[in-house]
Amino acid sequence: MPTHFQISVTVEPDKIDLLSDIFMEWGADAVSMTDAKNEPLFQLSPEDQPCWQQTTIHALFDENCMPENMIAEIKNNYSELKKTHFNIEKIDDKNWVAETQKHFHAQEFNGLWICPQWEKEQFLISHQNKKVVFIEPGLAFGTGTHPTTQLCLEWIANNISHGSVIDYGCGSGILALGALAMGAEIVHATDHDNQALESTSNNAKYNNFNNQKLHVKKTGEMNGIKADIVLANILANPLIQLAPTLTELLSSHGKLILSGVLEIDADRVFSAYQKHFTRIDTQCKEGWVLMELKYMH
Repeated sequence: MPTHFQISVTVEPDKIDLLSDIFMEWGADAVSMTDAKNEPLFQLSPEDQPCWQQTTIHALFDENCMPENMIAEIKNNYSELKKTHFNIEKIDDKNWVAETQKHFHAQEFNGLWICPQWEKEQFLISHQNKKVVFIEPGLAFGTGTHPTTQLCLEWIANNISHGSVIDYGCGSGILALGALAMGAEIVHATDHDNQALESTSNNAKYNNFNNQKLHVKKTGEMNGIKADIVLANILANPLIQLAPTLTELLSSHGKLILSGVLEIDADRVFSAYQKHFTRIDTQCKEGWVLMELKYMH
């Protein structure tokens, strides 16, 4: 079985571009980055390019690579990397698509099912007449596995049966599609990230919802649009800064559902909304919260 070598190194933000370029010059098949310290990031606009304070760079090389020689030469040529620790790991080739699919299966949230599209045929045979959303778990946030997504899906299943909904920061579109599955009459899925909009549109194609009920738009195209329910599963700091925007999107006496918030940040987030809202419910899961706010017009 063919083998790859993965070289991993944890660095500060000012060395990310340097090491990425070095690995690509050495012929890396792929270079990726992960958070080394479990630090949340948020992006308020497409122009923002936030970095973790400690980022682990992973570079994948083919079996002909001589990683020890490469690392020695990198340290010799770049004095700022001389004391940097590089980790070398052998990785056997696998069917990575199949490996990924092992981690995603149909899940139920109080009567609302989220099912990966590759299980669609089998699901429809064994779960007839169920409220279900089929998705392709991918790069966009929202596969149904994170506690905040689960909190939102449970809320949708318990509270939406009609009306209009805005999914602000739609990611994969899982919440927007969940609202449609439960009976929402019109849903606006919006995000500033084109990749998220593309992911939402692609996931919509796996489902049989009325296309006229779903509107996928960039956040800059939402002026003048209002809904009975606005869902925003983002992070604490963006939610605070977006308070005027989200308030403007809500119909009179509507409900605002905020998630992506750690328990320790819940009061701080609500303080940005308390002038116009009353908090009628807070639900918690694994240190994260969902807040249900009622608009006081």
